[in-house]
Amino acid sequence: MTLNDQVDALQSRAAELKSSFEGSRHETSDKIKARIADVRAKADAAQTATHEHADDSMARAHSQWQSFKADTSAKMKELKEHVHRQRDEHDAKDAEKAAERAEDYAADSLDFAVWAIEQAQLDVLDAVDARAVADAKAAETST
Repeated sequence: MTLNDQVDALQSRAAELKSSFEGSRHETSDKIKARIADVRAKADAAQTATHEHADDSMARAHSQWQSFKADTSAKMKELKEHVHRQRDEHDAKDAEKAAERAEDYAADSLDFAVWAIEQAQLDVLDAVDARAVADAKAAETST
């Protein structure tokens, strides 16, 4: 999958998250729970289906988000510096390797972003479900 395809897939998943959130606000708790199970299954399948490069990203995803951002910034700075050095040296072979490493890292970051959206969708649906249950309980108590 090309980087362009991954960005398109990420954009599509973000749109699905918004649609899912908007639709879930008008559903019953049982329907939301069924959607949660479906999304959880999809998230598990997406996590299993990621390629080998994503394994490192998934391991980093379990660490704190701030350390991931710092690591990302440091690596991107290093890659950019390496690409600039290679461009200056006019070494096509080394520049190609640097570009491949940068593309691999970008692919890992996009895999992480897809995983993060799946997790966000679960969290949003859990929040909507909790609100629906709380509202139902409040309605029961007021009657």
